[in-house]
Amino acid sequence: MFQEFYPMRLQDNCDVDHLLSPETINQLVNLRSPAVEVMTDFSVVSPVTVLESLAVDEALERMKSQHVRMLFVTSVAGKFSGVITAQDIMGNKVMVYMSSHSVSREEVNVSHIMLDKLHLRSLTFDQVQHSRIGDIMLTLKSSGDQHLLVVDESALGIKRIRGIISASDISRKLKVGFDVMYEAKSFAEIEKIVTQGGEL
Repeated sequence: MFQEFYPMRLQDNCDVDHLLSPETINQLVNLRSPAVEVMTDFSVVSPVTVLESLAVDEALERMKSQHVRMLFVTSVAGKFSGVITAQDIMGNKVMVYMSSHSVSREEVNVSHIMLDKLHLRSLTFDQVQHSRIGDIMLTLKSSGDQHLLVVDESALGIKRIRGIISASDISRKLKVGFDVMYEAKSFAEIEKIVTQGGEL
């Protein structure tokens, strides 16, 4: 019955002292590294989502429990409609909405303060595959965006969000503050900052 399968030889672990974690397999990145190195790829990691109708404070709790600072917002039908960040909830957006609509904080839903997908910009997955981190840096610097969506198409031609690139992730991987990057006036300055890991 099991003729096509074979038991494998087991070994002991007396000389194994280390645990692998995602950070240990990430090679050091620089501006010339492939852009996919700074993309959160949803074919590998599932996006953390929230319904439009959820109260903002519940959304914030979801962020905390999932250790993320941004959620992808979906409709009841499961369609992507936008994003909401921790800054959106903890900043003044909620207060402004409460004041202008005369409602309590409990009545403010994700849909009231989220950033609609119409106001988000994206790159194609093909663009990202053929670019470097430096290209992404200059794109974010010139656009002023903090996040860029990455879009691809299924075999049936259905467009979908394949992933996301965030300024904060790039900053963390390059080990330099993104605000410093925005102050740079040329690619050479950006490269100098990344190489030296310092100020301008």
